[in-house]
Amino acid sequence: MTVSVPLSRWRSPTPRWHAIRFISSDILVIANLDQALEACEDAVIDAAQSAHAEVKPLHQWLTEAMGNSEYADFLIKECVRIEVAPGDITARQGDPADALHFIFDGRVSILVETGDNQIRVRSLGPHTTVGEMGLVNRQPRAATIRAETPSILYALGLDAYERIKAEHPALGQALLSYIIAVMSERLSFANRVIGVLQR
Repeated sequence: MTVSVPLSRWRSPTPRWHAIRFISSDILVIANLDQALEACEDAVIDAAQSAHAEVKPLHQWLTEAMGNSEYADFLIKECVRIEVAPGDITARQGDPADALHFIFDGRVSILVETGDNQIRVRSLGPHTTVGEMGLVNRQPRAATIRAETPSILYALGLDAYERIKAEHPALGQALLSYIIAVMSERLSFANRVIGVLQR
């Protein structure tokens, strides 16, 4: 797959590099490794989303995730629909974890603050969740969540989560199993990234 990134996003290389033919018009010069990786990730995600542009209906997605149509119906009723614009923050690092968000459409960045810097550690698209770890272990937010594109999220608040566990234990178990599967995938992803960085 060929990916391209608009050259206007990045500073132009000095004319000297062009003069010695070290850099041609199809090579990007990017300020640092983090921005370069972000540009590559954006291009790959955009290409993948273009190829799979169709988004499953919410009920179908949650039925598959929970393994039961009735569970999906109950869960949707407990969620609050949120529409966010690019740049909107839905959760901040260090804040209390009061909800998990089902990403129905769009894309969000997971940002970690390290001193004066903010690093994007991952982008997440449709049909996954963010904020599930904080909801389960009641720890403060480990990262900031910012919308990259116009996005639609469904928020399941802490009170609703506790109500599900108390009043609908089978759905609570299905939801917990789903959360464990998501966290397992995230751990596997992190391990692969660490392995690449150690080479």
